[in-house]
Amino acid sequence: MSHSDRAALARLEVAVSAVVRWSESKHVKAEVARRSGCDLPGSELRLLEHFDVAEPMRVSDIAECLHIDMSTVSLQLRRLRTDGLVVRIPDPHDRRVTLIAITDAGRATVAQVRTTRRDLLQDILSGTDPAELDRAADVLLRVQEHMLDGMRTTPGLTDPH
Repeated sequence: MSHSDRAALARLEVAVSAVVRWSESKHVKAEVARRSGCDLPGSELRLLEHFDVAEPMRVSDIAECLHIDMSTVSLQLRRLRTDGLVVRIPDPHDRRVTLIAITDAGRATVAQVRTTRRDLLQDILSGTDPAELDRAADVLLRVQEHMLDGMRTTPGLTDPH
């Protein structure tokens, strides 16, 4: 790898870390909760967002996929079920197995949170050229694909979906 390649990767790492820090900051999370009306803890919201893109899954598969202890997943699911955001459904291939699936209310909650995040991004990026935003989105989506591919092919890493 050339020096310029390493420098580009270093710049990318700094930029990605800054985006993650922003989105995971307690102030941004609090503002998202206030504006969206969603008061779920971050871990439960991430779990709900996972269900928004994943097929119904067994609790053990959720724990394995997200690298979370079964007891932790069970606690997080309890509140999501109580709030009507996920439900237990029978596995169509094995009636002895129960799957967890997102409800319409869960999808609506995720949509509201994502809309709120987009509104916050619009606030902070209002002076940015839309073409630049489009290029940034294209690059980040390609980075995501490469990361997912790398997780599938690199020993010790697994796909989070």
